[in-house]
Amino acid sequence: MRRRSAHIALLILIASTAWLPRASADETLETQLYRRFEPSRIEIRDPSHRGEIVRQGKLLILVGDAVPAKPFRVMQANPAAPILHVMDFAHVDVKADGRVLAEPGPFVIPQGSRVVVLEVKVRGDRVHLLTHTAEPLSTPWQGQPAYGCTEFTFQVPATVLAGGDAEPLLQLIERWLEWTPQQRLCAPGIDPLCIEP
Repeated sequence: MRRRSAHIALLILIASTAWLPRASADETLETQLYRRFEPSRIEIRDPSHRGEIVRQGKLLILVGDAVPAKPFRVMQANPAAPILHVMDFAHVDVKADGRVLAEPGPFVIPQGSRVVVLEVKVRGDRVHLLTHTAEPLSTPWQGQPAYGCTEFTFQVPATVLAGGDAEPLLQLIERWLEWTPQQRLCAPGIDPLCIEP
């Protein structure tokens, strides 16, 4: 009888905890991507240095050419209010099969440009990388050099969502953004004994 009661208690415990949120693959994936891309911070307050990188994470090279971008901008509601980054990014949506849907932007970022990631988010089956050019673009925006802002959205392959290796997703991302030789410490294809960034 005691053994049967223990089994029933175990079944009740399993049933009662089944609805609880589990540590999802998205959380693990977001942590992995955060370490992999190590977001940077940019200056928004000082007018003479706005858009400059003040804490550099991973520096990446843009593989694709003519990627749409929107200009980096800040706003201040009134003189007493804080200065805020206007989070307005041109969108590039990359499907798991490599198809791309890109929103046109006021200007484009040329191939080989250096970019940093400002934020990494995983939402459902999508990874969002908010990027910012490391230097102002040579193509002026309204007569001035400007930093470009692009949000890359990558569809997470089904195998990755199922809790498998993140490698297919990293390969998809690397078709658009690749590490510089100096920053590529533990990128895909590198000796697994290397030190994780």
